[in-house]
Amino acid sequence: MLAKLETILRENSLCVLCTEAAGNPYCSLMTYLLSDDHRTLYLVSTRESRKFKNLQANPRVSVLVDSRQHPTAGGNIVSVTFAGLFKPLAEAEVLPIKTTFAGKHPELGEILNHPDSVIFAIKLTSYLLLDGPVAADQGEL
Repeated sequence: MLAKLETILRENSLCVLCTEAAGNPYCSLMTYLLSDDHRTLYLVSTRESRKFKNLQANPRVSVLVDSRQHPTAGGNIVSVTFAGLFKPLAEAEVLPIKTTFAGKHPELGEILNHPDSVIFAIKLTSYLLLDGPVAADQGEL
């Protein structure tokens, strides 16, 4: 993966998750955890949320991550739009990820402890990287 993609994913923890169902788009500001191979994002929601219902109806998503939290030295905002696929997690995968979320993002305690919470994965499949308003690069992951 391009070093710039890995850097923006590692240095940030917020993304915009875009889902769709019945022809209606829906965007959600989310906190994510990044997998060790930098190709999967882990997110938490509730099973009854619109985003989770949309994911079940249509597993294809778009995810935006940008550098607004950590601007570059030149002042450019770098953004990456990823295409990805929703992946439910096996029960054995959930506890370690939930524990990591709780340690790194204590502000998510209410949703992590909610009886209806669900942790899921988004497998990143392709990207469009914008470095400022003009410079662009895209590819498959």
